[in-house]
Amino acid sequence: MVKDISPMQRRASDKKFKILCIDDESANLKILSTLFKDNYQVIACKQASEGVEKALSSQPDLILLDVIMPGVSGFELITQLKGHSDLKQIPVIFITGLQSPEDEEKGLKLGACDYIHKPFNPSIVMARVNTHLEIVRQRNLLERFANFDILTELPNRRKWEQDSADLAKSLSHTDSNLVVGIADIDFFKLYNDSYGHQQGDIALRKVASALARSLFDYHGHVYRCGGEEFYFYFPENQPLPIEDILDNCLETVRDLEIKHKSSLVDNKITVSIGAIKCQITGEQDIKEGIGQADKLLYRMKQTGRNNFDYQTLELA
Repeated sequence: MVKDISPMQRRASDKKFKILCIDDESANLKILSTLFKDNYQVIACKQASEGVEKALSSQPDLILLDVIMPGVSGFELITQLKGHSDLKQIPVIFITGLQSPEDEEKGLKLGACDYIHKPFNPSIVMARVNTHLEIVRQRNLLERFANFDILTELPNRRKWEQDSADLAKSLSHTDSNLVVGIADIDFFKLYNDSYGHQQGDIALRKVASALARSLFDYHGHVYRCGGEEFYFYFPENQPLPIEDILDNCLETVRDLEIKHKSSLVDNKITVSIGAIKCQITGEQDIKEGIGQADKLLYRMKQTGRNNFDYQTLELA
């Protein structure tokens, strides 16, 4: 057991990473579990044939995989893992008794991030695992920066595109309806002109938080997809009428009481909303729904603002 860990190892273990160990030898699983249990969650699996199912259910951050196993080999299993859309990003380290350069080359070409020979040195295994988990930690951090708006801390347009595609896929075989919409701060350019961009940023953060808070109880999600524009969605099946939920969004923003002397509809910051209820049979339905919501929002801007327009999308 390695008693002293480096700063890199400590950073990697800040989050309770999950390591899935797949090896048909109980002794090896016991050694690996003992080695990592103090810093990580360890899931042990003796059957390669159960590897995909175990990985899907546990969603590990790293997989330690033997090659020579009865039934399904480690080489066959990594091919399955890398071919699965939900598992292909998980790094895999082979720990195997196969010593030849050809086997090592094969494992790396199949997608393994490392290859460790048996009998293994626990210190070497610990060091390599921590190195790869540090890479995972940094990748997750970069992914967060890539998917979230720094100012409002809401997910951004890139995340909207990812989530709406995943949502469409999950709902495509159901009869569920979804409400999608766009909220836009009224006369926000005039607000920035009057109060300055620093105050504008503060106002944006407050409005973003208010919208997210207003939709939270209805399993809603809000995204910043433009300067002062927010996309959102929530399921149709709600304890309140959809119109009441949208009106609550408007009221939550009004209740912030953020003064806006240049607004042409009120003396405080308000929002306008366009929203569409649509049945989801595929990703295109959400795109069409948000497109129709944008048209309703534009019409609302032309006819008064500080209100919402809500309709049902009729699919062809």
